[in-house]
Amino acid sequence: MSEVKSLIQLFSYPTSPYAQKVGCYLKYKQLDYKFVAVNPLNNAEIRFTRQRQVPVLQIGDQWRKDSSELGLWLDELYPQKPIMPVEQAARAKVLLIDRWISDSLIPTIFRRAVEWESSVDSILNGWKLSRAVSEATPLPRYVRLMWPWGIKRAPFIVNMVKALDLTESIPSMTARLQREFVEHLGNGPYLGGQSEPSLADLSAYPIVISGHLMGMRVKNSLLDHPTIVDWSRRVQSHLPNNPLLVPDRLLMRTHL
Repeated sequence: MSEVKSLIQLFSYPTSPYAQKVGCYLKYKQLDYKFVAVNPLNNAEIRFTRQRQVPVLQIGDQWRKDSSELGLWLDELYPQKPIMPVEQAARAKVLLIDRWISDSLIPTIFRRAVEWESSVDSILNGWKLSRAVSEATPLPRYVRLMWPWGIKRAPFIVNMVKALDLTESIPSMTARLQREFVEHLGNGPYLGGQSEPSLADLSAYPIVISGHLMGMRVKNSLLDHPTIVDWSRRVQSHLPNNPLLVPDRLLMRTHL
């Protein structure tokens, strides 16, 4: 298929882990795109979709949602630097790992926002996030100040966390995720035993690295595991210094 010459626009909140996945797909493929920040108070920027879900990717006059499906769509339209293997068994493995990322890895971020291990750290982290959102779409000061408590009570986040096994402590959960992550690496330098980064790596990378880059205070991090650090550095080598959707000035670090 010939390359589609159309304006690419990514609509989302800059801190959404699902949007960060799509941002990494675009950056890995070296596609020019415009990030359109969505105001979380009214979602006016995506009113044309008649729904509130982010991210939304618009290419020309077409738009779609669901971060993983957006990766497949990008591969279909822009086959250079593919993020999905050709061989069917390998594709199935990558998609299975991506499902694990959505069902297990991302919800752990939200669990930390709901179950505060340290009130001080959680409030400071929440304020960092509110600053990033407000830099893109200015928020009233009181909204920024209340952001950590708003995240803690947001129905979407609370419902996602309820689906987890909350009898498992956060340190035990982190240790389990580290083991599962290493198992998903298999014998390859990249997830699923792949020799090049795939959709799974680009989905996991911003989830693993965003807190580190933004200077978040996090205990029991996946980056406590040396194998995951090595994997992160390999993926990092394929992306720009800022793989996130927040401005460079909000990053406390640019690498591991």
